Amino acid sequence: MGDHRKLEESQLNIEECRARLKASLVQLRKQHIWSHISDGEYLAEYKDTQRQLEQLTPTEGGGEMLKRLAHFLTNVADAWRESSEEQRNKLARTLFEEIRLDNDGKVVAIKPKPELEPFFKLSYDCHAKDIGCNPEGG
Repeated sequence: MGDHRKLEESQLNIEECRARLKASLVQLRKQHIWSHISDGEYLAEYKDTQRQLEQLTPTEGGGEMLKRLAHFLTNVADAWRESSEEQRNKLARTLFEEIRLDNDGKVVAIKPKPELEPFFKLSYDCHAKDIGCNPEGG
């Protein structure tokens, strides 16, 4: 399967998830109107669902945005080399939800932002194939 196809499938999965979350908000509102759940339960669930929606890649111009994100991530190494320490910190906060360091300050693990995870997965799979590894665990 081509890289472009994987990106398109990722966008479709995002659209399906977005539709499920929006439907969930409709049902949640009905439960609240019918007094099946309290104000507190409604607000907590509403905020959680809205947060999940905000983490999804926006749908407007989805294909174009995927291309821009792919281009950006392709050039991250160049941007990193040319950046100041402050710019690197901003770049890291933009890309990653979590960065773990060992006692010496060496990066040992990263967790990308949810909306960027498909790109990191795709990049890893391509890299693993380039070096002759089996990305499925071999």
